[in-house]
Amino acid sequence: MWHNKDMRFLCFLLLLSVSYAADFKQDEDTSKFSARISRLNKEAKLMRLKVSFENAKFLRKNDRIEFWNETYPNKKCLSYLKGRTSEYLLLKIPRYTECISKMYITTGTYLHLFSPDLQKNIEIARSLVDVLYKKKLALEARMRRFKDRVDGHIDRVETVNKRYEVLRQKLELEWQGELAALEEDKVSNYKYYKSSKVKFEDLMYKLEQYRIYDQNLKEDRWSLDPNLYYKK
Repeated sequence: MWHNKDMRFLCFLLLLSVSYAADFKQDEDTSKFSARISRLNKEAKLMRLKVSFENAKFLRKNDRIEFWNETYPNKKCLSYLKGRTSEYLLLKIPRYTECISKMYITTGTYLHLFSPDLQKNIEIARSLVDVLYKKKLALEARMRRFKDRVDGHIDRVETVNKRYEVLRQKLELEWQGELAALEEDKVSNYKYYKSSKVKFEDLMYKLEQYRIYDQNLKEDRWSLDPNLYYKK
């Protein structure tokens, strides 16, 4: 059974949650955030908080974090981050007893928090993001340039193929023309050769017909003695 006291506490937590959503927008102040207490450890002076804001990833170990109860905004306490997961923060509270008692907080209480170290970390991250964004733009332009080249590869290949096909056809025509010219030259040379051969043979025949001998007598070489050679 729910008691009136429990109902009032739940209503209080609900109002705090609505108030937090109205007061702390994501783009308002990156050094401020809120969280709900999920566990307290008096002996170790530790407080575990359940968080659900994206910039929690920029918190680092031993970062300074101030926190306060929205009901008592002037009562703030100092803590240091000792551990972090994607959903929880573990804070070390040096003045644990004083903070818990003066702020009237317990498990389930929503807190507002402020971290100057978080603001510094985010500013560094923003500077890095600016550099990375410029690199992103440069890489996108580079990607588009090479993507256009890849997409246009087939067209360029087709253009080269057409150009060299024209050159090939032209070269083949020149080649066939050279071969035809050589064949024609061969036929012509053979014709002149045959004609010259006929004239040569005719000339040799005429030379044979009109040859003049130095003497009309032939030497008779049957004798062994040269002195006895005589001509017939």
